[in-house]
Amino acid sequence: MKVNLSVISYVAYLLVISTTSFLFYWVFKIWIAMGRFTAADAPPGDIGATEKVFYSFVIPIGYFAIMTLLSFVFRRYLIKYSVNLKTIFILAINVLITVYLIAQFTIFSFS
Repeated sequence: MKVNLSVISYVAYLLVISTTSFLFYWVFKIWIAMGRFTAADAPPGDIGATEKVFYSFVIPIGYFAIMTLLSFVFRRYLIKYSVNLKTIFILAINVLITVYLIAQFTIFSFS
């Protein structure tokens, strides 16, 4: 059974981006929790609205930008080996991850 090199590159890309996103999610969730914990010790008692919006939207969108740029660098590198990673695939995966991060961080920040 012959495995196409393109399939391996898609699987490798998904594995790397899902692992990176998982680690980013947990590290940043701990960061938010630490901010909420220390803020509860003194007035006003919680993170402010600006921080909530920053954590919920700016950070995930920044993550999207960084991961998309790195993905295109990876794609450019693969072209040298005649492996084509579709642009739409990269954007779709990164948009899905970003929407997930926005939803999770919004729930966690505003709850």
